[in-house]
Amino acid sequence: MARSAPRPLARLLSIAPVLAAGLALALAVLALAGAVLLPGKLAFALPALGPAGGLALAIDPGRAELIFAVLAGGSAGLLAAPGLGVSGVLVLAGLVDILANNLYTLVFAALIVGFLSLRDRVAAPAALAVLPATLLALAAAAGLPGATLAAGAVLCPAGYLLAALGGDLLRFAQGTALGLAGLALVAAGLGDAGPGRLALETGALVAPVLMLAASRIEDVTGSRAPDWLGGLARGMPGFALCFGGAVFWASLLPPGPGFVAFQGIFDAALRAGWPGALAATGLACGFALAGFGAAGQFALVCLGRPRSLRAAAAEDLPRRDLVALGLPVAAAAGLALVTAPVLLLVPLGLLLGLWRWSLRAGPIEAPPFEDGFARPPAWLPFGDPVTQINATGYAAPLHGPVAWLARRLACRLGGARIAGRWS
Repeated sequence: MARSAPRPLARLLSIAPVLAAGLALALAVLALAGAVLLPGKLAFALPALGPAGGLALAIDPGRAELIFAVLAGGSAGLLAAPGLGVSGVLVLAGLVDILANNLYTLVFAALIVGFLSLRDRVAAPAALAVLPATLLALAAAAGLPGATLAAGAVLCPAGYLLAALGGDLLRFAQGTALGLAGLALVAAGLGDAGPGRLALETGALVAPVLMLAASRIEDVTGSRAPDWLGGLARGMPGFALCFGGAVFWASLLPPGPGFVAFQGIFDAALRAGWPGALAATGLACGFALAGFGAAGQFALVCLGRPRSLRAAAAEDLPRRDLVALGLPVAAAAGLALVTAPVLLLVPLGLLLGLWRWSLRAGPIEAPPFEDGFARPPAWLPFGDPVTQINATGYAAPLHGPVAWLARRLACRLGGARIAGRWS
């Protein structure tokens, strides 16, 4: 019996994510053109859409750059996330937050963003693209630079600590978004708009990719914990390339746009007296944790030995998912090329040298691995990276000092109680 052709509505629904992502990318190109061609600030209002002056909006070159990043990052959620309608409304409300020119417009759109972000988890990639910009817009409207500076100085290291110790790719994506948002809040408290906007743009591009990668890798391997993954660079080379690019841009390492933003904000904090010095201390801790967490996550997920059968047998993602992951990463690479063209030559030279070395070196011969494990396969770069099979993974160096301090404190308190009992 011949199958009936799909109905027109079913056809339209099947291609709706592609159409929505294409529209978002087209608007992103227009926003990028506006960032280059706009002469200054353009304001307009829609008084019929609400009280208190209605919807008052404004756009300038800086806002157009941020809109480009939000649309490019949000396109990943529109193309690959199942909650297409909620993701679309989130991106639209986020754009209104960025363009808001009065308090009514800002609060109205921020309430929509907050409600949808908490209510619908399938739209999490789009939420991570718009939430940091919404938080910064609310902080700027509050007009409390001291509180904004303090909040950012706490949020940046706290977010990257969550990314380094979470043991979960979902926590890594959330912690990265919080860390970059904290960096932008510090810039807002210091009155340094340019680096803060660059931090927001970096977060809007890489955080949705990391969140989407966590979701997709759970579908493929049954787990998103890095300690149960490994070897995905062999079976999933496309995913490993996109994930590695997003992790690198999120790590605050040069020549990424996050590093350029961190460098500008850190220098401004050092010139701002003792409050800025305290904020710079928090930023330095966040910088160290960002590099530590990024290296550990990428090594465990892509370079380590497979620790489960599903991870060992995983195949690459469909083309549409790879496009959704790759477009924001490519946009972040373009942002790095604009912000740090000289620094970008350094990793490109290193990659070219490693590529030439890999062609000449041939397969790597390594001695048998002890403790009952097989010899590492020849496709692992740099031989056999040191990966731990237990649950701590690469977080062990951070857990060690905390456990040592806890034991010392318990011994001191226990000794004091015994001495007080016998005295």
